[in-house]
Amino acid sequence: MTYNLSQKKRLVVVGATNIDDVLFIDDVLPPDGKVNSSFDAKMMGGGGMNTAIGVHLLNTIFETAYDITLCTKIGKNSEADSILEETEAMDINIVDAFSDYSTTMPQNTVIAHKGGRSIIRRSAFNHASLPISAEREQELRDSIIGASAVFLQTKHPRIAQIAAEAAHENDLPLIVDFSNVECPESLLDNADYALLPAEFHFSDMPANDDAMRLLERVGAKVPYTVVSDAAHPSLRMHNQNVAEVPSNKVKTRDSLGAGDLRDAAFCYFLLRENEPDTALRKANIIASISCEYYGRSWVNKLAERLQDFPEFASDFTFSPALHGAYEI
Repeated sequence: MTYNLSQKKRLVVVGATNIDDVLFIDDVLPPDGKVNSSFDAKMMGGGGMNTAIGVHLLNTIFETAYDITLCTKIGKNSEADSILEETEAMDINIVDAFSDYSTTMPQNTVIAHKGGRSIIRRSAFNHASLPISAEREQELRDSIIGASAVFLQTKHPRIAQIAAEAAHENDLPLIVDFSNVECPESLLDNADYALLPAEFHFSDMPANDDAMRLLERVGAKVPYTVVSDAAHPSLRMHNQNVAEVPSNKVKTRDSLGAGDLRDAAFCYFLLRENEPDTALRKANIIASISCEYYGRSWVNKLAERLQDFPEFASDFTFSPALHGAYEI
């Protein structure tokens, strides 16, 4: 199927929102003793929110104005007002599937260090146990009408089903990130693009299945399938043809959110009417650069860094060297 993205520039992102407390330690976390963090921040997180923010930041860097709608789960809680204020300031339109309910905002403590990373879930809320009202269902469907593309990363089965059906009914390209094992496999029936980490396994897959087996399984249903593995080249299958799309090797300081930024950049460059392989290559470059910086401070350096890559020569409408830093 060929989609005409040139007439519209609005991305609908469907995915989670949570709050992350992030601590990054430059050394290996000792078994006992005091350490100082190199970076700490309290920020909005979750796959959906990270992707929406990523597209907003790319809008800023490349001086575009693509509309962003985030369909997510917030509800009525102590963090809701500040989340809505922050997203409004970034021109992210929120459609809240649980605005009818009192909820607890999921919160994580993320401790990253040279020996690895731990995500401690300090509070969670079983959103999947809540029914979605008919009014909210219709609001979710209506938000997709007139979009350019729909990006989906959610483990909530009903929201996933609504978004996938609405994208299909409106003849819109559907990009699905299967990074969460609870993401319904039924989404393969409607997805036009599938993005998967190499360690992902569907419930009936053997633990020792490799990336190629995963690619073949998903690629049998989805026209454009990508299996990524950190700094290794991404494996992609496009209409049954397999190729590698390069990634960059970098000195990693903080990889938190890099996968979500890759998703954001892939969607962003599809909106710019790049061919999927070109969009993926650009997304891999941007995600890898982000790993060299703490938090989202990469946005202050990205425009300048991208001058070293000929892939981005036509994307800037200004001179990155003269444009200055981007405040976040």
